[in-house]
Amino acid sequence: MPSITQPPRQGLTPFTTSFRRTFLVPPRSQESEWLDQPGHSRETLAGNFKDIAFLNRWFGGWNLVDKCLRPFLPAAKPAGITMLDLASGAADLPLALGRRWQKLGISLKITAVDIDPAIVELAREAAQQAKFTHFEAVAADIFEYSWPEDRRYDFVTCSLAFHHFSPEMCVETLRLMSRLAGRAFVVNDLRRSWFGWFGSKLLTLLVARHPFTRHDGPLSVLRAYTTSELAALAFQAGLDPSIRLTIRRGPFSRLALVGERLT
Repeated sequence: MPSITQPPRQGLTPFTTSFRRTFLVPPRSQESEWLDQPGHSRETLAGNFKDIAFLNRWFGGWNLVDKCLRPFLPAAKPAGITMLDLASGAADLPLALGRRWQKLGISLKITAVDIDPAIVELAREAAQQAKFTHFEAVAADIFEYSWPEDRRYDFVTCSLAFHHFSPEMCVETLRLMSRLAGRAFVVNDLRRSWFGWFGSKLLTLLVARHPFTRHDGPLSVLRAYTTSELAALAFQAGLDPSIRLTIRRGPFSRLALVGERLT
């Protein structure tokens, strides 16, 4: 898991840059995903997020974040570990971690935040079905919400949201995560490439049941950031030196940025 210790290299020649963009890395798409459009029915949202949970479970989303955060779990079992999940969707990621860590004797207290009240309601229902009692879901814009100045969570996560954000929003989110994370934070998203786009196209065609997933899945890859772009966003955020940043690649074009608080 390489550390981010210096700014991304900018030494490519125009020809090399053009070649890589054309044949290896597609340009970042600005096309909106269907999920980002307003007015969807509850049935539409539930079907889409059921697919997303399935893909996260079987194709690397849950495992990547779990592997990133496991080293920061305490050896002693405290009364509860707190986690804030930003742009949470139906909260499949924090709930999955809660179930896994419960087997280790660790109780996870989750706060999930999403801008859409209908999606927040789906998250609450998912927590109830999982019989997860230490769960709070908040309908709020993470960029407008009044976050307590004196509160920190052990872990802060943000999964499959950065490709929905502009670079400026990503930078603001990184600053927020670094401020609110007492131990570590993880950005879990996709990595843009032609290989990832083709794989997503094939995967969603074979296993996705909802038309939103089949449309938005490949587009999500084209909207995602590359490894060097994510590193550049982290440098632009100008995070506190007490935060050590590393980038980790996962299977199926997954990409994670991990921030560890050293002091």
